Amino acid sequence: MKQLTMFEIRIPACNRPKMLRRALNSLQVQTYPHWTATVFDDSTSPEPKEVVESFGDHRISYLRNHQRLGAAVNIDQCFSPTQRAGGNYACLLEDDNFWLPDFLSLVACQLETGNWSLILANQRVSEEGVSLRPATETTRGDWFSAGCVSPLELRATLLFMEGLSNGGLVWELDGETDLRVGFNVRETGLHEACRSLLVVSPFLFIEEPQAVWTLMPKSNTARVTESNRMINRGMQSIRDFVLRVHGDAVVSAARALALRLGLASQLVESLAYNGCPNLAGEFLRRRLILASRAFVKGLAIRFIEKDPCAAFLKSVPTSIIS
Repeated sequence: MKQLTMFEIRIPACNRPKMLRRALNSLQVQTYPHWTATVFDDSTSPEPKEVVESFGDHRISYLRNHQRLGAAVNIDQCFSPTQRAGGNYACLLEDDNFWLPDFLSLVACQLETGNWSLILANQRVSEEGVSLRPATETTRGDWFSAGCVSPLELRATLLFMEGLSNGGLVWELDGETDLRVGFNVRETGLHEACRSLLVVSPFLFIEEPQAVWTLMPKSNTARVTESNRMINRGMQSIRDFVLRVHGDAVVSAARALALRLGLASQLVESLAYNGCPNLAGEFLRRRLILASRAFVKGLAIRFIEKDPCAAFLKSVPTSIIS
């Protein structure tokens, strides 16, 4: 008899009580009842604790950090592969996001049909203060096809964007999957890309969007203090790693993505920024000016900014199951 899936929901929170209440409301209305949740509070205010207590739900527990960790470390600790409350799978629900009622039911159904150690679920987009955007507008629906995704396919997306999305991740507990980036990378804006490099086995992508990611101005997010220049330098370093380790294979996968999504110019710019515009092949034609500018900018930032991912990348596995 197959084991019942019990989910442990990890909720990093910081000084956003209204959004935390929305996230917890969305958890309480889930049609799948087998879950527990822990709020990891990194705030300076008593309000998050008051929000949790107001629900009076024994399934939701509250944990305040002994000292402020910062958004990156607070979120990262939620990715621990160790059981906290008897669950066999864990999910991340950031306090500014929420789930539609069938999210956990959808994931549980998928787990009944196969043994997956990692799942990435697609997300709809909600524009803060406006509304939930149409179901056709999602965070990962264009990037991945439903079903099995190889680590190489995931790493190819890093030449365009940040790869995984925290809010759609579900991982097996007490297994080999450890998605913690660690203390070496302090910028929240780099963690999803770094986390993508920790995926070394195929995972399941669920195309139906039952989770919701909130689009907000940067000034209202945990990334408000992070400089774009530092993020760009970190992404450049991550792409250096991907190109060095996987070479032609990852470039080929990225070229296929560029053709499918109409992102030829973006690929040329990305490769040129990393000092190798020639890898763009025929895409480089008629884009020489774009490539030249990106090449110069990429060269300059190597001298201006210290690489924020250098220490982390030394620990990343170079072998993956494609």
